Amino acid sequence: DPESIQLSPIVCDQIMDYVSSIESMYRDNPFHSFSHASHVVQSTVKLLSRIVVSESIDYSDMTYKTMNKDLLHRYTYGITSDPITQFACVLAALIHDVDHPGVPNAQLVKEGAQVAKFYRDKSVAEQNSLDMAWDLLMLPQYTEFRACIYSTQEELDRFRQLLVNAVMATDIVDKELKQ
Repeated sequence: DPESIQLSPIVCDQIMDYVSSIESMYRDNPFHSFSHASHVVQSTVKLLSRIVVSESIDYSDMTYKTMNKDLLHRYTYGITSDPITQFACVLAALIHDVDHPGVPNAQLVKEGAQVAKFYRDKSVAEQNSLDMAWDLLMLPQYTEFRACIYSTQEELDRFRQLLVNAVMATDIVDKELKQ
């Protein structure tokens, strides 16, 4: 139950420091900015709160039907019962444009930018954003924060895969997304 989660002051400080550090990693460009990322975070949280199957809505007055936790799990495709997925989506929204240069990947590839070569001309900005944010999260000063996200290697691997998938999905010209 998200309402019952209590974070220690240390974890809250680490989260605030992490978000501030992420903000400093955004470049000052018109679209791929921290302001844009903040809006995407808000939209993602709202979207996640509204993912429900049609049987959970009373269409006569457009309200959610009263339900117990088992029904809520089924009516929300299980997403309300999966905090790792929810957090990965929100974190992906926050980090998806970290260090974005403000030009399309195709331009970086065409110019032969070092970052394009490093990522072999594939989802260049997205991979760079993900790597920078992940490297930051893995620093020792975020140990307690990470412990709130995962406690086993399996949870870490799953969280990492969810985060990678979500950030990579923001490359709208990636041919694999269209399949």
